[in-house]
Amino acid sequence: MTDTAASDFSAESIRNLLGRKRQEKEEERRLYEAKMKAERDKLRAAFMEREVQPEAIERVAAVVWKAIEAGDKEALLFRFPSDWLPDQGRSITNHESNWHAHLDGFAKRAYDYYERELEPRGFQLRVQILDWPGGMPGDVGFFIQWKHSEEL
Repeated sequence: MTDTAASDFSAESIRNLLGRKRQEKEEERRLYEAKMKAERDKLRAAFMEREVQPEAIERVAAVVWKAIEAGDKEALLFRFPSDWLPDQGRSITNHESNWHAHLDGFAKRAYDYYERELEPRGFQLRVQILDWPGGMPGDVGFFIQWKHSEEL
């Protein structure tokens, strides 16, 4: 209810009240979206600056062993929004042979790490768009794969 007195009761006062409430909700939405954008910008900046840590091989091994125990043949190493890539993930979506040339930030460093440390150990890397919100590429997933001995 509102504190509007009976003397102020009119269709115009109701329209004004509803208009103010609509403006307040719109302002709350704008503030929320600005806050979320600022947070996303911070996350993107951290992603662009992030380095592969020295203990990465231990972390990858732990993820792989956990996946193996679950009966999986691959493990998701990390995911990030496709719009953090210079081509917004287009080269991944189109399965271009040089998709890795379009990586940036941590994704590029992680790919370089894969080539240097994991590929020589016999692992494969699968990179794909994980979801399609509104029909547009969403998150990118980096998966490490291995072949089970019975598949060799």
